[in-house]
Amino acid sequence: MLLNKKTKTIKIMKKLTVMMLATLLTAGAFAQTTPATTDKKQDMKDLRKDVRDERKDKRERAQDIKAGDKAAAKTETKDIRADKKDIKSDAKDLRKDGVKHPVRRAKRQIRHQNHH
Repeated sequence: MLLNKKTKTIKIMKKLTVMMLATLLTAGAFAQTTPATTDKKQDMKDLRKDVRDERKDKRERAQDIKAGDKAAAKTETKDIRADKKDIKSDAKDLRKDGVKHPVRRAKRQIRHQNHH
């Protein structure tokens, strides 16, 4: 009788220990995740700026190539790559904020602003 009661108590203690450990690990995992920021307007503005910069750099690179200035064209290519990287990160952030097709939307907004 005494042995049976001890084994039940030990089993209950083991279950409680496992539950406590799982709870602590879960709480730690939730504490590490950062909440998504929803500054959509600022992100879209930044994305439009990056798209405009990329287009400007492409025009300048074409002029440099036409003029035969390969060194300047190479620096413009590096700028274009940096702009594309920024565009990609901004688009990823906007998708997390719930914006569908952020790059296409930014290009349409630029076109709308230029024509009106």
